[in-house]
Amino acid sequence: MSDDRTKVSQAIGRARTFLFVPGDRPERFSKALATAADMVVIDFEDAVAPSKKADAREALKSFEAGAGIERIVVRINATTTSDFEKDLNACGAAGVGALMLPKAEGREDVGRIASGVGKVRVIALVESALGLERCGEIARQPLVDRIAFGSIDYRLDLGIPEDGPALATARSQIVFQSRLASIAAPIEGVTAAYNDGELLLSDIAVARSFGFGGKLAIHPCQIEVINYGFAPSEAEVAWAKRILAAAEETGGEVGAVSLNGEMIDRPVLLRAERILERTEEVR
Repeated sequence: MSDDRTKVSQAIGRARTFLFVPGDRPERFSKALATAADMVVIDFEDAVAPSKKADAREALKSFEAGAGIERIVVRINATTTSDFEKDLNACGAAGVGALMLPKAEGREDVGRIASGVGKVRVIALVESALGLERCGEIARQPLVDRIAFGSIDYRLDLGIPEDGPALATARSQIVFQSRLASIAAPIEGVTAAYNDGELLLSDIAVARSFGFGGKLAIHPCQIEVINYGFAPSEAEVAWAKRILAAAEETGGEVGAVSLNGEMIDRPVLLRAERILERTEEVR
C-alpha cells in the first residue's frame, strides 16, 4: 500500500462522501471502492461485533486495495478500548494512510495514534460534550485533516431525543474551530434512515447551511444524493461565473462595483472563486 500521505490528506480534504463498510465483510471492500463515494471507511468500531473484531483486522491486512488505497479510511475503536492498540497494529501492518478516530476528546487521543503508527492522517469524530469542548485543540493537531460530527452519539451523551438547538450550537462550534485550525470544512454525521431520500436532502441542507463540506454514508444509495447535495448548484456556478466576468471587465481590480443591482467587492469575488474551485474538485 502507498505511503504517500500528502495525496491521502488531499483526498480527505476535498471529499464529500464517506461510505462505511463493515470491517468483517471483506467481500464488500472492492465493491465500495467501485462506487462514486469519495472515501471508503472500513469500520472496525460500531459495525463489527466484539467477537468479529479480530477477523476484521485480518481481513484488512490481506486486502489489496491497489490504486484505491488513497480513498480508504479505517475507523478504529476508541482509545479507551482494549481494541485500540490492536487496531493500530493492524492498520500499520496494512499500510493504511488514514484513520477515523471515534470518541475523540483531546489532543492526547490523537497523540496516541501518532505514537502508534506515525504520520498517518486522521479524521477525528466529535461525539460528546467533552469532545466538543476540546474540538479546537483536536483540530489543531498536525495529523488531523478534518473533524466529523457524530451527531447520534452526541445526542445520546447529552440526552437529547432529536435534532434541535443544542446540535445547532455544536455544528457552529465545529465549523468555527475547523476554520481557526485551517483544515477542511467538517463532515456531517449519518442519516440513519438510509432509504429516506427527502430526509437525507434535508439533513444535507442543514449541514451546508452551517458550513459543513461532506457527510458520512451508511448505504450506497446515499452516495449520489450526498455528492449532489454538497456540490455547487448550477445556480451557484452561474452566479460565480457572472461575478468573475464582471471582475475581468475591471481588469481584476475590484473595489466595490455593481452588477445587476448586486454589490461586488473583494469578499464576494473570493466566494465566487471558491465556488468554481470546488466545482473543479468534485468533477
